[in-house]
Order: sequence, then structure tokens, then C-alpha cells
Amino acid sequence: MSGQVRLTVLGPVRGWRDEAEIALRPPQARAVLALLLSRVGRPVSLADIVDVVWGPSAPDAAANAVHVHVRTLRRLLEPGLPARDSGHWLVQGSGGYQINGLQGRVDLLEFRRLAGEARSSTSAVSAVAAYREALHLWTGPIAGNVDAAVRSHAVFRELERECLEVARGAAEAALSAGMASELLGAIHTIAERDVLDESVQARLMLLLAAAGRQSQALERFELVRRTLADELGVDPGEELAAAHRQVLQPAAVVPLAPAASAVRPAQLPADLPSFTGRVAELAASTAVKPDGGAVRPLITVVGMAGVGKTALAVHLAHEVADRYPDGQLFVNLRGFDPDNAVVDPSDALRGFLEAFGVTAAEVPRTLDGVVALYRSLLAERRVLVVIDNARDAEHARLLLPGSRSCLTVVTSRTMLSGLVVTNGAHPLPLQTLSDEDALELLADRIGRERVDAEPVATAAVIRHCGGLPLALAVVAARAATDPTLGLRAVVTELAATDDGLDGFVGAEALTDVRAVFSWSYHALGDAAARLFRLLGAARIGPDIGVAAAASLAGVPIRQVRPLLGELLQANLVSRSAPDRYVVHDLLAVFAAELAAEGPDGERQAALHRLLEYYRLTALGAERRYYPNRNSIEVDRQPPPVEGPADRDTAGAWFTAERLTLLAAVREATVLGLADHACHMAWSISPFLHRLGHWDDMRTVLEDALTASADVAGTDIRAQISTELGLVLTELGLHEDAETHLVNARALFGSLGDGIGQARISWHLSYLCAQRDNFAEALVHATDALAHASAAGHKATVATSLNHVAWIHVLNGDPALAIDHAERALALYRELGQEEGIASTSDTLGHAHHKLGDFTRANEYYLVALQIRRNQGVRLEEANVLHRLGDNHHAAGASAEAREHWRQALTIMELTGNPDAEQLRRKLAAIDPGHSDHVTVHRR
Repeated sequence: MSGQVRLTVLGPVRGWRDEAEIALRPPQARAVLALLLSRVGRPVSLADIVDVVWGPSAPDAAANAVHVHVRTLRRLLEPGLPARDSGHWLVQGSGGYQINGLQGRVDLLEFRRLAGEARSSTSAVSAVAAYREALHLWTGPIAGNVDAAVRSHAVFRELERECLEVARGAAEAALSAGMASELLGAIHTIAERDVLDESVQARLMLLLAAAGRQSQALERFELVRRTLADELGVDPGEELAAAHRQVLQPAAVVPLAPAASAVRPAQLPADLPSFTGRVAELAASTAVKPDGGAVRPLITVVGMAGVGKTALAVHLAHEVADRYPDGQLFVNLRGFDPDNAVVDPSDALRGFLEAFGVTAAEVPRTLDGVVALYRSLLAERRVLVVIDNARDAEHARLLLPGSRSCLTVVTSRTMLSGLVVTNGAHPLPLQTLSDEDALELLADRIGRERVDAEPVATAAVIRHCGGLPLALAVVAARAATDPTLGLRAVVTELAATDDGLDGFVGAEALTDVRAVFSWSYHALGDAAARLFRLLGAARIGPDIGVAAAASLAGVPIRQVRPLLGELLQANLVSRSAPDRYVVHDLLAVFAAELAAEGPDGERQAALHRLLEYYRLTALGAERRYYPNRNSIEVDRQPPPVEGPADRDTAGAWFTAERLTLLAAVREATVLGLADHACHMAWSISPFLHRLGHWDDMRTVLEDALTASADVAGTDIRAQISTELGLVLTELGLHEDAETHLVNARALFGSLGDGIGQARISWHLSYLCAQRDNFAEALVHATDALAHASAAGHKATVATSLNHVAWIHVLNGDPALAIDHAERALALYRELGQEEGIASTSDTLGHAHHKLGDFTRANEYYLVALQIRRNQGVRLEEANVLHRLGDNHHAAGASAEAREHWRQALTIMELTGNPDAEQLRRKLAAIDPGHSDHVTVHRR
């Protein structure tokens, strides 16, 4: 890499070579570079890169795309680098990819060096100068020219918080040194990026006032106050209000604490005798340091009821208590107390002051005075503050110390977003325990011997508890109090409750899962409470989208979003992906119990609304996803909310709803809703087939066929049987496939449907070819052409011609195939059907390959490949790549063959294609070392 290169992530992601900006296209390459720069000097795993750049909607070949982007970045960063050389800057190790930045070449490293120099400097002038130089490197939003969805990932938000912490430290250094004007411009630029960051705005006000610009400081306060009111509906927090008071009375003396007390309170509750799991959360939290360089002086531990927030907060506090020698404070604010015994923050403050030896006579009368005294007392001390069970951000805000030398941990069932937005809190959302951690919890509570003696029963207990620590603790207590009670008997007791909550009833309200859940539920508004009940009562799939939730509740999307937000804030639902929500199994049981107590028919009506949404939206999405597919007779009324608008959004919808649609078909089958079951199954089948989800396709079609046995029309039963025959062929279940196809042919015959009969003949032809019976395959293909020609349907004629051509190729007659395939290609071009053009070009490529005309074969294969890639049809893309590699190999172009086979293998491994093993053998034959540089991904 030349000496002129400089890489930046503190602003738009750029790299310069010889003063010219490196062009990074596509945008994902910029995102990969941004992520690597944000973790400069540390490896980033392939899984983390995929998660940050694509999120939950990552394509099947995302891992392969990362490798491609890395190769592109290497060539740009180190021009002239040999093809197989990983270079010195962007390297790969066992932990993933990493950028080995050199000081002065990467802006983030330079920023950190200067900030560290400023913090350690003994000269105020030198410190301010170093801070000024560091802040000038922060030229805009972190990774400013990366897609907003990627930039919102936690890794970039964490970097933003780090930079903000440096900005705050810089402002305080300038104020202490009487050099406000030196940093005023830099802090003003940073403050303009986020008017809602009260901490930075407060420091800007103080800098303005110190520089003699009191009127501008007051104007800034008014701007921030209006913005907070307009956008968040809140008043300025204490930090901004305190800055405002100081600007108004610049000579005012801050109240001092009483004479320095030697009292060091130690209020932490006892830690658990053994603490299980939460390794990642503890690692992230214990990185705090008790000095001015702390990057996380405020941690919020949030999650659903019973998930172990208090246990983690107390354990964390004990782990780091030695870093805070001036005392540890603890208060339970009882924000969700069933008896409404919520602790007022002012009472908690007075309790904290008392813990430090402040007498009642010394406590100010006003709340502002109490807060000021509390923060003054902690200003020069290292104190750990644990605030448990806050109802919301405002419930805890007054208790936050003002000093970065203190660490505060706040727990709540709500998300505490206000503390993240305005106080720079580091959020620590807790999920349920993994199976491994749940197993360890049970072993700690009832003994390793009992757990090891009944592994099957142990797994069943964990499954019933859904990984919820409170539920596991209740069950463990039940087993521990009766050593003679085996875990199998515990499982029997849990199963006897019909998967309800009766098996998780503790002796006290605090250990009764149903009671604990109820405290969060009763804090909801009426509309959100109703939605929560319906989410449990009419639960179908693993999660639910916003549009489906709106249909479930029978309200517009604009009304359901704030309700989901309220449930999210209360941790009664969690996000599984953007605009998708999931309810924990035990919470869903609780919600269903509540719904059963509600109005008669509410659950049934909601379930029918939801199934109707899935039916109508699936039909609409199918037409977008596969516009040239033969339709079924159905009332195509619009869905209750707007569905996918084009092919890409239809594919995304099917991807997001795949598992839910499978469950919805099963639910409709159970309810006897034949039309719903058949329409959903028929709609999702081409999507499942294209992606190779053949087992899912078989399941959903068999359910639909069961539902349609007595009530559905002949047409839909014929269509379902056809699709089922096709997927059974793919699965190698040839006899079953033939049974369904022959039955479908009879049904289409009774309807006089020539196009349907042609389709059956295609599939029978394909079935015979799978059995290597090419003579009979050709008979069926020719029969399909006759049916299509008689029907006068051009698209079906073209498809039939292509089928005949393909069978001729397989039968060893490539010259006969070319005439049929060229006629098919002409028809497809006339119709503008790219799907058919790709399929027929593939056939022509294979025919010319068999004739030894490798150049023509290559031309046709490339046409097919480009279309398949544009369509995102991964299975077909892999097949074309496979044949393209075969063609290059036959032509003696081993390097090209190797590259195309590798690309095909990557896709086949991602999709579980059985041809992958054949490709591995081919690669091994021409390149024995291929396994050293081909990453294997298995689904």
C-alpha cells in the first residue's frame, strides 16, 4: 500500500490513493470496509460481517459476496498485489478478516492516539491542542456514506458513543483550562449533528458562555428545548437544565457536599452462590473503567419479566465493585410492584445521601437542591450505583451521577430508550438462556448428578421453560425441595398443565411466573393490552410482521406501530428482524390465557383476519414473484393491507413469512378452511421450489391436499397434485410422484384443460428422465407439445419445445435438440419471458457443448447465467455455473473451469444441493489443493 493512502471511518468511508478517492462499488463493499475499520486491528468473523452488512435478510450467497468484496478491497488498497496474496493490510486469520492499520494511516487509530495523549497530558494547553486535533478527524456521521440500515448497527453506534465521550472530555478540558474558544468550533460542529444529544448540547452551552457568548448559549438551550418537545414530547433533562442555570448565573457557586465523609456504603444485595451464563453480556459490561476514560458510565439492563435482569446487575456489580472503592449504592425502585408501592426517586436520593452520612438537617428542601448535592457528593468519587426495576427512563434519571468516575447500572422491563438517546447509556438487552446455560442453571440448583442421570427429561424441562431463568428457577426449586422427585416426574407435571403456566407457580408472587408477567401486562394501555392478548391467542408462526399484526388487530398499520412499540418498550415482545416481532413461548401462553377470559369469539375473529391476510397477500405476492405462471381460479380481492409491489418485495415477503405460511396452511387445514390452505400452499410453492426447500414444499402441499379432499374444486386439487408430483420427483420419491401426476392428469382431463395436461406431461417427462428412461421421457415431452399446440398457448408451446429439446440432449441427440430449442427461444423472446429465455439458452448451451462447439455453448451459458443471477434463482444459477465449468474444462481452460465450479459449489453448499459432492470430486481432480481455499457452508 502506497504511503499516500489514508482510510477514514469517522465520516464518509473513504480511502485515498495518490490523492484520488477509491471508488467502492457496490455499496456493500463500503459497508465491509467500514466494519473492518471500526474494528481496526481486531478480527471480524464472517458471520459478523454478514450480520452487519445484510442483517436477517442476508442472501444465501452472502458469505461468498464477502469474499468477493474483500478481494476488491485488497486490490484497491494494495495495487499490484498478486492474485493469491492476502497482502499486509487486509488479512484473514482464524478469527475472520481484519485491517492491520498503521498509526497515521487510519483516522480512527489516529483519533484514539490523540484522545489518549490528551487525557494523559499534564499540560492543559497540550491536552486541549491534542483534543482539537482529534476532533478535527471526526468529519461527519460515523460511516456517513454507508447505507443507513447498516450504519444503525450497534457496532457503529458504539463507535459514535466513543467519539462523543471524547468530545465531552475535550469540552470539559477546555472549560477547566479557560480555553473555551479553542474548542468551540469543533464542539459546535459535533453538536449540530444531533440536537437531541443533551450531554453535548450542555457542554456547547457552557463553552459559549465561557467564551463570552451568553446570548448564543441561551439561544442554543431554547433550540434544544423546542426540538425535544416537538420530536420526543419531553422537557430537557437535568444535565441540560443545570447548564442552563449556570449560564443564567455564571458566578453561582455549585452546592458543595458536607464535609468529606469517610463513610463508604456497601448496599449491594448478596450475589448468587453460582451465576450461570451471560458470558458475552458480562464481557461487554466489565470493560468499564473507574476513571475519566470510561466509555460506558451508564449501563441499562433490559428484558422481559423473569429473564434475570436483577441477577445479572447484582452479579456484575460484585464483579467490578473493587473498581469503585468509594462505595456501592443499591435501590429497588419497584417500578412494576403489584401493590403499586413504587419508590419515588426523591426518596431514593435521600436514602443515598443518608448512606453517605448526610443528616436530614443537611439535605436541601428542594428537589433540585437534593440532586445537586447528590451529584456534588459523587463528583470526585468512584461509586457504583445500581438502580433496580425502574419503570421508565424518567424514573431513574434523577439518580444518575454526573461524574464519569462513577458507574451506574439500571434494570427495567422497559427499553429505557430515553437514557440511551439523551445520556449515552450502553444498552444491554437480555434474551432467554441458551440450552447450554439453562442446563448449567439446573445443574447448579439441583445437582449435576440428577441432571446427568436423566438427560432426556432435563431437555424436556428446558424446553417447557423456554430458557426463562425465572421458570427454570421455579421448577428447580420444586425438584430441589423433594430429592426423591425425578425430573421425569417434573416433566409429567408440566405436561399435565397443557403447556400452561400452572407448572410455574412459586410460593410467593415474586416467584410466580404468571404473577410476574401480569405486572408488566397491567402497565399497558387498553389497545396495546388487546394486541398482546391476540398475539398469544392467534399465534401461528415463530414471529409476526407489522402488516400481519395490523390485520390480527383489525386496525391500520399506522395504528398498530405505536402499539407494537409499547409492547416492545415493555419487553412483552422482542424484535426478530426490522418490522418483525416475536413473543416468548411462556408470554404467549400467558397472553392466550388472558384472551380466553375476554369476549367470546374475539380469538376466532382475529385468527380468521390473520389467515385471510396471509391468503390474500400470498396470492398477490405469487403473481408478482412468478407473473408468467398459469393462474388458478380465485377471487383475487386485495389484501386488508398493502402487499408486495414488485418481484423483489414479493421474494422478500415470502422469505420473511416462509415458516409462518407453512404453519398457516396447517392451521387452516385443522380449521377446515380449504380455500385458505390451498391458496397459500399454491402461492408459496414456486418460491420454495426455486430455493430448494423441497421438504417444506412437500409438507405444505400435502396439508393443502388434505384440506381440499372433500370441499375444494377440481381445478385447485389438480394444481396442488401437480406441484406435489413435481417436488416428490425432486426428492427422488418417484412412485409417489407418478401417482399424484397421473391423478392430476385425470383431473385436468375432466376439466378439458389442455394447458394443465401439457404441464403434467412435462413433469412426467422429467420424472422419466430422472429414471434414465429417455425414450418414455421423449414420448411425454412430445405429448406436452401436442396439448400445448392444440390449446394455442404460445408460452406453453415454447416450454414444451424446450422440454423436447432437453430430452433430446439427455438422449444423446443434441443436433435434434437445437431446432426445437431455437424455436422455443424465438417464442420466448417474442413474449419477453426472461425465465424461458434463460432456460432455453441453458438447453442450447448444453446441446452445443455435446456437439463440441464450446464457443457457442459458452455464449448461451453466459446469457442464462446473467438472467439467473438477475432473478436471484440460486439453484439454477449453480446448475448453469456447473455446466459452464464443464464446458471450459472440455475446451482445455482449466482455470476458468475451476473458478466456475467453485462458484457453483459455494451456492450448492449453501442450499444443500446433492450435486455438491460431484463438484468436489471434479475440483479435486484438477486442483488437489482446492479444499484449502474453498469454504464449505452447510445448511
